[in-house]
Parts: sequence; C-alpha cells; structure tokens
Amino acid sequence: MGDLAYYEQMQQYLSLIDMKLNGTPLVQFSRHQNRLYIHGEKETDDLVEGDYLVAEVFEIVNPTTHTSVWNDMWLKQYTTALIKRQWGANLIKFEGMQLPGGVTINGRQIFEDAMAEIERLREAIRLEHEMPADFFVG
Repeated sequence: MGDLAYYEQMQQYLSLIDMKLNGTPLVQFSRHQNRLYIHGEKETDDLVEGDYLVAEVFEIVNPTTHTSVWNDMWLKQYTTALIKRQWGANLIKFEGMQLPGGVTINGRQIFEDAMAEIERLREAIRLEHEMPADFFVG
C-alpha cells in the first residue's frame, strides 16, 4: 500500500518538473474581439494534431439583447447601497430634526451603514469574481 502512494507522489513530481521545464503553450482570449489567440510554434510541437485544447472564456455581454444581466443579485445589492449612501448624504443636512410623532432623523448612521455595505460588496466582487493578474515574462 505504501509503495503505491510513493509511486503516485513520484509521478506527480515528475509531471511538475516536466511542466516547469517544457511549459505549456500560452493561450489568450480577447473579450472585446471574441478571439482566442494561441501562442505556440509548430516546429517545437507545442500543439500537435490530436491534442485537446480546453478554454474557459468570459465574453462581454450586450445588455440590450441579454436583459438578464440586470437581474444579477450583486448588482441589485450594490445599486441599493449606492442609493442608500446618497439618501444618507441628503439626510445629513437635517441631522437632529424631529419629525411629527417624535421620530428623529439620523442621516449619518444611514450614510455610514451604506459605506460599510459598499465596501463589503466591493471586497466580495474582488474576491469572488476578479481574475488574477497575468504577467508575461520575457
């Protein structure tokens, strides 16, 4: 049983060395042009007939034809937070004013809550949906 685990680890290690020394062909997708660019050379057999190429791409969608983009929950929450921030900024001018019935306006609290919510949503979009930086060395 132990020999099989050692064999598997060694195969993974050899695969890692092969990947580091030989590399993989660089592939890049341009969202604005809807084109997939494959940077490789035929002479070095980067890609040969029978190889598979799998790509996960993201395309910029036209919101006039695909109206479902406006139904994104993050976009709705972010828009609500921005409106709440503006509402709080407007109500700050009337800080401490007492309405009929004894209710006091607290615009600063609404504004601060909105700012915290905006920051939380921006952090969530960064962590969950932002692509990592892609550096080309050469």
